[in-house]
Amino acid sequence: MGIVRSILSGIDGVFWFPLIALLLFVAFFVVMAVHTWTMKKSRAEELARLPLEEDEEKNNDFNS
Repeated sequence: MGIVRSILSGIDGVFWFPLIALLLFVAFFVVMAVHTWTMKKSRAEELARLPLEEDEEKNNDFNS
């Protein structure tokens, strides 16, 4: 750990990197949460059916 601390201590403004990363993560999380909560129910149901529809298409190809 000592070598990492000695390398990072020579970088000016290294304090801001973890703070910016945390702010980006929180902003992304908030945007995705708002997007999910405001999504129309019909769109959510459509997205929920996507994996099943793909499997049905593959099964129909094998049976033909």
